[in-house]
Amino acid sequence: MQYRNFCLLFLFVVICAVPAAAQQKPKRPVKNPPQYPNIIDLENKDPQASATKQADPPGETQQPATVTVQPDALTKAFTIIAEELKSLSQEVRALNVRQQLEIEFLRMNRVEQRIATYESTLRPIRERIALLEAEDQTLQQLMTRESLLAQTATIGTFNRDATMAQIRYQHEARLNQVRAEVERLRGLETSQVQSLEIYQKLSDEIEKKIQQAEDKLRQFENKNSQAAKSETTQPNPNQERQ
Repeated sequence: MQYRNFCLLFLFVVICAVPAAAQQKPKRPVKNPPQYPNIIDLENKDPQASATKQADPPGETQQPATVTVQPDALTKAFTIIAEELKSLSQEVRALNVRQQLEIEFLRMNRVEQRIATYESTLRPIRERIALLEAEDQTLQQLMTRESLLAQTATIGTFNRDATMAQIRYQHEARLNQVRAEVERLRGLETSQVQSLEIYQKLSDEIEKKIQQAEDKLRQFENKNSQAAKSETTQPNPNQERQ
């Protein structure tokens, strides 16, 4: 009888323990468990965190810092920038004028060299023309009858007229050569003079450009000096406040 009761009691205990063990069965570990339950509180499992978030006062939230700029400071800054840009543009223009002036000086040197070359070429041509013209006049005088008689007076001849004709013929041949040479030199002189006039006109134009560039540089220098004087005469803002 006692053995029977003991068996029944053991069977009752086993029957009650099996469902509890089934409920307390350990879960197998997952290789990569999902992280969203820890990130997003879907079931509102952390009421304290939500409560603390709601309990935070609105005054403690961080706000972006705002920078206030005074309009007077902006106006002064724009004025300074405008003045700097103006002075910079003037310096650039002055630099361009200086470069142009250097180029014009180089051109002037080359033109002056060509003018000197043409003048040195024309000088002997004109001297040669002057000598030939003087010889032309001399030959014309030698071909007169009086001059021919004087030339044949010291010559022993049987036919004075034939001798005079022969001398005249020699003078005429030489006169033709002189006149042909003068004509050739006159043509060469004309071409040289035309080239010289072209370079002289070019020299005059370059001189005008140089004068204009120098005037512009003087204007820039005067403006810069006036600006420097105005800056020195302007009162200091700190002194005005005092």
